[in-house]
Amino acid sequence: MAIKGKVVIDRLELHAYHGWHRHEGEFGQPYTIDLELVTDVSGAADTDHLADALDYGVIVATTKRIFTERRHKLVESVAVELARGLLKEFPTVEEVEVHVMKLKPPIPERIAAAGVKLRLSRADAGLG
Repeated sequence: MAIKGKVVIDRLELHAYHGWHRHEGEFGQPYTIDLELVTDVSGAADTDHLADALDYGVIVATTKRIFTERRHKLVESVAVELARGLLKEFPTVEEVEVHVMKLKPPIPERIAAAGVKLRLSRADAGLG
């Protein structure tokens, strides 16, 4: 019997060079990323073996690679690329929710963060 669950990565902190303004591309800035990956957890639950689960360390390493390997002007663009990339890298994931938050957005008002939240399914990403 399949048991759908969410593997969660909460507040992963990464430094990246995304942004519209020149100084953002030059100096970069801190981001936080929250992930929820929907998958069947029954195999991992039955065997209690890491080989049957989504490995948090691998998810984090993959997220860092995808998030930092190419520069984007907009957070929307990097968030969608990250969601698509995670779905491609982890074929057992049915859907991914991505929250990308820029911790120091270039605006004069004082806010904790600004960013994008999105959900992308395997079908929405054209991956069947």
